[in-house]
Amino acid sequence: MIAFSDRARVIAIASGKGGAGKTNVSVNLAVAFARLGGRTMLVDCDMGLANAAILLGIPSAWTIGDLLSGRCGIEDLLQRGPAGLQFLPGHSGTGSGSTLSAAERGRLLDALRPYAAQYDHIVIDTGGGIEASSLALVAAADTPLIVLTPEPTSFVDAYAMVKALNVSHGIANFEILANMVQHDVAGRALFDKFRAIVARFIDVDLNYAGAVPADPFVREAVLRKRCVVESFPGAPASRAFAALARRMACPPPPAAPQPILAEVGHGAH
Repeated sequence: MIAFSDRARVIAIASGKGGAGKTNVSVNLAVAFARLGGRTMLVDCDMGLANAAILLGIPSAWTIGDLLSGRCGIEDLLQRGPAGLQFLPGHSGTGSGSTLSAAERGRLLDALRPYAAQYDHIVIDTGGGIEASSLALVAAADTPLIVLTPEPTSFVDAYAMVKALNVSHGIANFEILANMVQHDVAGRALFDKFRAIVARFIDVDLNYAGAVPADPFVREAVLRKRCVVESFPGAPASRAFAALARRMACPPPPAAPQPILAEVGHGAH
């Protein structure tokens, strides 16, 4: 079992636009943390096309939209997932934006604050795009984890996300995960190419978090409405998520009080 720190480490998963597998990464990383023995909460902050509940196979009568509107409390909303994971489902449907307003972030802050000390990791599946509200969630986390794939559009989107967070919020340190690559060597090559391009224009520190291979078992797990680390723990992608969780489970350096609980309720800078 991994020895965790005394306070939750907040990890925000982002990718710019959709298609990079952000939600799959969020769900499988959170479950991998829980399988290591860490007290873990997964918060689906996509207010338009929330899919984390589908990947977990957890139906819910309530969503985070109901929490923010006052129709339910966080106790009604929290769902128990694989390995003891606690899950806050996002809202999926028409007529709702994909991100949280400043007022909604404030209400989410108030709801989460009493629970913060009870967890080792809080994984935030952020909404797609680089709107100010999405950036504010990522910037407030301890660790921004940017999901990058070999697709040219993903490359451009990840660059736009890093630039926007650096310019708007002064974020200078990022974890970069290569997703849906052939193998770790290809993942490292993709990261090196990305870092070389970013370094030409932006003064930031990019860290290679690792690679998750393209794996047909991921799709099979989705069809079963389960996450791959639970459905197929021996699959290549599952082993990669487990390795990622072990690397990221190390306690972060001493820091100020929980950033996301101090800042997430504020508007974008």
